[in-house]
Formats: sequence, structure tokens, C-alpha cells
Amino acid sequence: MKTSKQKLVIIALGNKNSGKSNTWYEIFGRVIRTGMKKLILNKKDIEIFVRNASFEEMGDEIQDDVFVRNASFEEYGDEVEDVFNLNHKPNIVFCSVQYTEKGIRTINWFKDNGYYLYIQWLNPGYHDKEEYSDFLEFEKKFGNQGKFTKCSGKEKVTRIYAIKQFLYTWICK
Repeated sequence: MKTSKQKLVIIALGNKNSGKSNTWYEIFGRVIRTGMKKLILNKKDIEIFVRNASFEEMGDEIQDDVFVRNASFEEYGDEVEDVFNLNHKPNIVFCSVQYTEKGIRTINWFKDNGYYLYIQWLNPGYHDKEEYSDFLEFEKKFGNQGKFTKCSGKEKVTRIYAIKQFLYTWICK
């Protein structure tokens, strides 16, 4: 799985309005905005919180830099390389990525900068009428670069639990 110092990016991949932002809201139990956070893990219930100036929870603190990117780079119009300082990259990133050509470039940036890729492709997305083919070949490009799963953006419980379980295992090993 990971090397001792490997960084992790957890990616919610999908079309516009597929449930990417909602993934982070469900994981953290509230609306969460883009920015650096301190991750807090409650081992007992696999509860995950972030601490910032406006929100604090009690729990076992994980001493990792965490960055949450709620709006995808593709939708927001900026570039991933303009957001992160190459001399101090966050150890864990939660990132929304749109299913577009630019999304491939975003994921490649993480891969090229030593991140383990955990990609959850929301297909069909919350507002998609039906499942769509992987015409941009995301799975072919990134399926062997970490963990790549496909699940419905219409179903939250199982997919959110899968991310929490993976993160818990990643941190504790």
C-alpha cells in the first residue's frame, strides 16, 4: 500500500453535480470549505473531524497536514500546481476532480508528486440519469496507481464508509 513517508490524495471524481462536494460534507459531518485543516480521528467510531478557527472536536489528533479541496480545480478554473507549495505539500489531500481532460492533468500532478491515489469515481453521479462509459480512460490511466473504485453518487453510506475505513487504515499503519 504505502511507503513510510508517502503522501495520500483521496479523490472524488465525477461529472458536475455528481456528489463530489457532498462526499466531503458527509465525511466531516458538515459543510467544509477549501483550505488547510488539522485532522482529528476518533478511533472508536471511525469518525473524522477537522479543526479550524470555527470548529473544534475532541478526539485523537493525527499530526498530519491535511488539505481539503472542495471545489474542483476544473470547475473553479485554477491549476493544482498554483495551490500547493512544492517544498511543503500536505500529507493528506481530499480533492474533488471533475471527469474532464483537465481532471486527468490534476490527478497526474498528484501522481507525479509522490501521492498514493485513492480515487472514488461517482458514476453515475447524483444528478446523472445513468451510468456513463469511461471514455477518457481514467481507470486505465490510474487504476494501477493506487486504489480506484467506481460507485454511485446517489448512494452515500457505503461509499463514505469505504473512504473512512481506508483513511483509518492508512493512518494507523
